[in-house]
Amino acid sequence: MNRLNELLPYLTFSNICRVLTIFGFIYFVVKRFIMKQAPVPKAAFKQVPHELLESCVDQLVKKEREPSAPYTPPKELIQSLQQDREDEEALKELLCDICEHLGMDGSYIKLVIQHTPVTDRAGEIETDLAFTTIRLEIQKTYQVDTLVAVLAHEATHLKLYYRGVRRKDSWENEILTDTAAVFYGFYDVMYRGYEVRQGENAFSYHKVGYISQQDIKFIGELLDKISQKRYT
Repeated sequence: MNRLNELLPYLTFSNICRVLTIFGFIYFVVKRFIMKQAPVPKAAFKQVPHELLESCVDQLVKKEREPSAPYTPPKELIQSLQQDREDEEALKELLCDICEHLGMDGSYIKLVIQHTPVTDRAGEIETDLAFTTIRLEIQKTYQVDTLVAVLAHEATHLKLYYRGVRRKDSWENEILTDTAAVFYGFYDVMYRGYEVRQGENAFSYHKVGYISQQDIKFIGELLDKISQKRYT
């Protein structure tokens, strides 16, 4: 009891904050430099309800019947972008290659490269059938895999637009688009591009896309089951 009374004067708000700061710093050092992991909050790994993903897959199967073959981006374009991520010619060729895989002509699409300091938008598409523009954000933290995944997502938006496949709720429509990208053969592209990565400093992180890597795995499992049923 006497020891507790002796400690009471030290239990001030400022002292408690100092102790918590020290513990937080120790946690960061262990996590970042010993375990070699970025201190990413659990919210970054939040998953989409399986029921919604299953519903999206069902919607796609009714329209397309079966998943597309896997897509592999051309090595020469990836190598060019690894040297210069802002190579507009290489990015446009990549977009056209992605569109070709989707059964579309990408040559008429206007690709605009932007450097807007935003964290909630990696790309967007505008179309009225006659004119289509895809705006691609290029942030310092984006890697080539990120850019490929974003282009695949936006091109899939256009494919679904042509096919008349959509959802009324805007968020669910984005989930449908990411699900469709996996359905159309971009599993590897989306899985690599949607990885949670460290940001510009050791205390930050970034991620693009509306679904997580775990969601992509789940969608892949659903598609495998569909393929197995068709060939058994």
